[in-house]
Amino acid sequence: MNIVLLTREYPPDTHWGGCATINYALARGLVGCGHRVHVICQAVDKPKQYMDGGVVVHRVGNNPRQYSALARMDYSICARTELKQILRAENVQIVQGDYWSAEGFLYCLSLRRRAPLVVMTQSGPADALETKTYSGWGGLWKLRLLSILADWTAKKAGKVVFNSQFNYTRLQRRLHISPSRAAIVPLGIDTQVYRPVSSGIRGALGIPQHCPLVLTVGRLEPRKGQHILCQAIPIVAKRFSVTRFVLVGKDSPTAPDGGSFRDWIVRSAQEGGFADRLLFVDFMPLADLVRLYSACDVFVLPSLEESFGLVAVEAMACGTPVVATSTGIAPELQLDSTNGVLVPIGDPDALATGVIKMLSPSPRKKQEIAERNRLIVENGFSIARHTQRMLKVYEDLLAESS
Repeated sequence: MNIVLLTREYPPDTHWGGCATINYALARGLVGCGHRVHVICQAVDKPKQYMDGGVVVHRVGNNPRQYSALARMDYSICARTELKQILRAENVQIVQGDYWSAEGFLYCLSLRRRAPLVVMTQSGPADALETKTYSGWGGLWKLRLLSILADWTAKKAGKVVFNSQFNYTRLQRRLHISPSRAAIVPLGIDTQVYRPVSSGIRGALGIPQHCPLVLTVGRLEPRKGQHILCQAIPIVAKRFSVTRFVLVGKDSPTAPDGGSFRDWIVRSAQEGGFADRLLFVDFMPLADLVRLYSACDVFVLPSLEESFGLVAVEAMACGTPVVATSTGIAPELQLDSTNGVLVPIGDPDALATGVIKMLSPSPRKKQEIAERNRLIVENGFSIARHTQRMLKVYEDLLAESS
């Protein structure tokens, strides 16, 4: 099968968020099954084409700014031109685009589409609007327009893939996709990469072994809920006074005042007297992130909204207990208060209680948690399983289109 993935975010140049991780894993999984895969993504330096692990990567566009509407328009136009050239040169069976950025919008406008379109849903612009993850009136109107384009593209697609039951239920209230055109396919990770490992990562970060370590990973923005975690920190500190909290993720201009969200968190922490407990890491190489997942005592996903929440699965694959809000895939992760805790969205008291509970088990119990969480991921969320499910979606769509 010959497949084209449209995704502005693609590692390593534009590893901005979940879309990059998801498409990178899927592209390699499809190639591993013997299929030909093209990825059209954002260029950072200059446009180029190259092979990466068997994947044909086409980097296009001249403006890599992440939050710029002009940059997104430039990329979309260049991506459409590149896609037309690929379609003319090769027998492409499937074109797939990310829902978030309406990747397939211009392709849907084509009078003659040569291959059916699959839309892969993640969080959408409407979710960013709901959680106020934008800055100023300009950010508001950009997201409103992008939300309209994303919804229209999904409604025109041959298949719409939802990555969790939560995501399907939530988006269907707005999209009203026919059940015959919808598929629920949980995401997967490479369980050979994400696994328990030993390292000196704590020492490298300056965190003593006797200090409990709580980790969260995600772009710094209101939707990811780091500010809710910060409200929980003083409560946790009353029970575990030397706990350290590591926040891994790039900053964004989404503070209430329109400035840096990280700076806003720091100011709040200073006012609350716990700034010395926080450690920010803007970017961490994958190998180091796996070490940190393995070294932390608890992983926290405090999001106000997630379509999936892949980082929770990554942490579980590394044997770590998880405290997560009831969004995305979290309700399906079998967190039953022994291996992790599911808490209400936006509730710092419940979040703190969950963290305290997961910091309390004995060493023997921690080993049992690690083994159970690892098994849950291996059985339900491996990249091999995800790839096979996506291939079934493609095959069903091609059969329906013939």
